[in-house]
Amino acid sequence: MQKIKSLVTARKEFSTQIKCEEHLIRIRWPIGVACPRCGAKHPAYLQSRRKWQCNACRYQFSVTSGTIFHKTHIDLPRWMLAVWLMCHSPKGISSKQIQRELGVTYKTAWYMTKRIRKAMRHDVFEDLLCGIIEVDDAVVRASGDGTPSGHVKFEGKNVLGVAERGGLLRMFTLEDLKTKSIKRVIAQNLGEVQEIYSDAASRLFFLAEFGSHQSVAHTYDEYVLGEAHVNTIENAWSLFKRALIGVYHHVSAKWLQEYLDEFAFRYSHRREKSTMFNLVLANCEC
Repeated sequence: MQKIKSLVTARKEFSTQIKCEEHLIRIRWPIGVACPRCGAKHPAYLQSRRKWQCNACRYQFSVTSGTIFHKTHIDLPRWMLAVWLMCHSPKGISSKQIQRELGVTYKTAWYMTKRIRKAMRHDVFEDLLCGIIEVDDAVVRASGDGTPSGHVKFEGKNVLGVAERGGLLRMFTLEDLKTKSIKRVIAQNLGEVQEIYSDAASRLFFLAEFGSHQSVAHTYDEYVLGEAHVNTIENAWSLFKRALIGVYHHVSAKWLQEYLDEFAFRYSHRREKSTMFNLVLANCEC
């Protein structure tokens, strides 16, 4: 399948509703159209309505049924461009920029980006993390509800990053950075682990329960001890914090987890940027 590497190509490839539907059919049903309700194969195609009817349960559906694109008044060409822009912007793209690029209202742009982040999260959280793991916590700056005078209040939010060296990245918001909270997240996301690396914070010593654990003491200027380091996850935090300042400017604490999911998706697939677009479409079912 042709890889769409530039915005010019994307606009040409998804210039009409028909082209978008054909591309989505190829990605969503690579081995043939199936009913999203019962899974039956070979439904009857109703050409006049551009829909299918399942021969088993009689359910009528379109290519967008059961996806993030379903029951919206936004045409597929705009949806496809929004997905492409979010996948191919290394530092992220704001809803205001989506608004300008697609010629929609800010409310519509925000609605679109919110749904696309949902599809991105599905891909990142599908498998357990294995191999060499890096764990690091941080505090990021998020905005609250604001003050009566209109000024935005900012607060530090506790976040945890778990990186599979050379693979997937996951980031989580936490109520606190106590051992109990961190351990619960780690237990839900780790599979077969070879090594676990972290800094020398005492709250992370429990990691030895999940595999061979080694830490580096940054307070003693220890940053790399052989294979032991947390440079991968610290690089991810650095990029995310710069995106908050330079792209989004401020992110509400309420929606911070969704921005973390989006960044984790792009970072996890950074070596396969040309396929990120199709990965989102493949996981677009709600």
